[in-house]
Amino acid sequence: MAKLKCFSIAGVKLWFWSNDHEPPHFHAKVSGDWEVAVFFLELEEHMLEVKWQKKGMSAQHRKALLRMATAHRMQLLQEWEEIHP
Repeated sequence: MAKLKCFSIAGVKLWFWSNDHEPPHFHAKVSGDWEVAVFFLELEEHMLEVKWQKKGMSAQHRKALLRMATAHRMQLLQEWEEIHP
C-alpha cells in the first residue's frame, strides 16, 4: 500500500494498492463509514466506485475527492506509474 503524495483530505485515508488492476485509480476511505475507488482519468460522473459503505459518503467528501482528483490527474498518473511499472 502506498499513500498518495500529491494531495490529502482531512479525515480521509488515500492510497494505491501496489498490486492493483488497470485502469489507474486510488482508494479513499473514512474508517467505519465508506470506501471508494477513484478512477481519476474518467469523467466526474464515472469517477467513483463504491467498494463498501455503512453510512455513505458526505457531499463534502464527494466534492473534495472529485475536485482534488480532477485537479491532480497528471500527478496521480505519475504516482500510479511509479508503483505499477
